[in-house]
Amino acid sequence: MNNSTITFAGIKGQVLKSSPHGNYLIIELSDRITICGTKSNQWNWSETPDADSGFTSFIAYIGFTIEEQYCLNDQIQFYGGHIQDSRAAKRNQHFPFEFKVKELSISSLLNLFNELQ
Repeated sequence: MNNSTITFAGIKGQVLKSSPHGNYLIIELSDRITICGTKSNQWNWSETPDADSGFTSFIAYIGFTIEEQYCLNDQIQFYGGHIQDSRAAKRNQHFPFEFKVKELSISSLLNLFNELQ
């Protein structure tokens, strides 16, 4: 999957990993935002179809530092995101910590993407 890209919500992202059966892809949209997108949605995530990628749903992983934690938490909640977990970074390789965020709409993800550049 090296150097493979995919467009999600109009953003060209780098594919970091694909599941063995292709049920999901891990895509880096920016240094701060990585998503896990699925076309089958076997995990019953909120349905948020994206025409560009063909994903029916996704979870966002948003990187942060301790200093930004509370401000970014408020920003995510303002856009309707539900923070399922706040943890040491697993999916995001550019930050020490990440929020695992569900329930974001495509437009909310785009707003966050633009504001966090």
